[in-house]
Amino acid sequence: MVVRALTVIAAVMLLAGCASATRSTTGQQATKPPASVTVADPRAAPRVTPADRAALADGNARFAGRLLAQLARTHSTLALSPFSISDALAMTYAGARGSTAEQIATALDFGLPLPRLAAAFNAQAQSLAKANGPGATLEVANALFGQSGQTFRPAFLAILARDYGAAMHTVDFASPDAVAQINGWVSDHTAGNIPQLLTPGDVSALTRLVLADAVYLDAKWLSPFQPQNTHPDVFHAPGSTIKVPTMHQNGTFAYRSGDGYQALELPYQGGRLALDILLPSQGGLQPLLARIAASGPLPLLDGMAPEYVTVALPKFQLRTQFDLSGPLAALGMPLAFDPQRADLSGIAGAPGYLYIQHVIHEAYIDVDEAGTKAAAATGVVIGTTAVQLPPKIHFVADRPFIFVLRDKRTGAILFTGVTSHP
Repeated sequence: MVVRALTVIAAVMLLAGCASATRSTTGQQATKPPASVTVADPRAAPRVTPADRAALADGNARFAGRLLAQLARTHSTLALSPFSISDALAMTYAGARGSTAEQIATALDFGLPLPRLAAAFNAQAQSLAKANGPGATLEVANALFGQSGQTFRPAFLAILARDYGAAMHTVDFASPDAVAQINGWVSDHTAGNIPQLLTPGDVSALTRLVLADAVYLDAKWLSPFQPQNTHPDVFHAPGSTIKVPTMHQNGTFAYRSGDGYQALELPYQGGRLALDILLPSQGGLQPLLARIAASGPLPLLDGMAPEYVTVALPKFQLRTQFDLSGPLAALGMPLAFDPQRADLSGIAGAPGYLYIQHVIHEAYIDVDEAGTKAAAATGVVIGTTAVQLPPKIHFVADRPFIFVLRDKRTGAILFTGVTSHP
């Protein structure tokens, strides 16, 4: 079985009506970006304590829960990458100052001071790179697209290069070629699956900077589903009962039966990455989302233990795009979107010169039983469950459920979402 999950986020920052495109704060040196800068990766290995690594993972997970619950109020089915969103907004945070920075830190649950936060993101990215191997491909990329002639703070460019591996590319946002160049970068870093993140209407002649983050995942199940065991089953969607292609298998998986929900973990090859399914009791999706909003999804997964389970899981493919400006403002960072009051002077200009107009996020996830030849071979190897006793535990995802795709070593939540209409 192959899971392909792709996501991109871009934070688009626009001038607040200033006449000069190159103004900088008196006494602070700024620099114009070259046509392009190649940033060496692997990045410099930072010194990060286990406590800082844990603080980053815990904060990102809490943010993931609150954002998922916020978006699920108006979207019954959705996918997003909390990791990608946190990564891109952490780059933005590096240039925020004053109350704007405080609000971003509160909304994103950034509990570490800036230098330690950036170093923790750096260490997390380097650890995630080690998740690659046979049966699992995970790629993360960052980039900056700056207006030709605009001056940017050297310290801002330095921290993004050192800790986020972000290269600077010069564009002219007054030209349609700028959007084409950004979309081309996005497409290149998502294997062509997100070819048009931005539209010409997302930028203008006053745009000065786009920060982009892309995540690409292609992973195979450790225990694959067999296509011949997929058949239409009933799914109780909101307002109707439908039949959807549903995959089946019996096997030993990490499992937990909690108060009002069941949790099942489906591991990928390599052992680090896993897809967790949180299945609420009938009619219990909203209470479960409320719990996730309060503490994030990870506490609901504590205490999982191996059990022999019969699994029925719908195939699902989701693609969603959001302008997250409103949801992020509602989570506690409205100043960053205020043209008169935003303070992003750590990037360029004085307070009020730059503000965030859009945070555009697109995520795509495809879960099915189709596989490569290697996946088919893996399926043959793990075909021993049929000789065991019939499972006593049944995990039948025949109603709306929550999914969490995470890296178990770093705690990074790469993707999450709600499936109400497979």
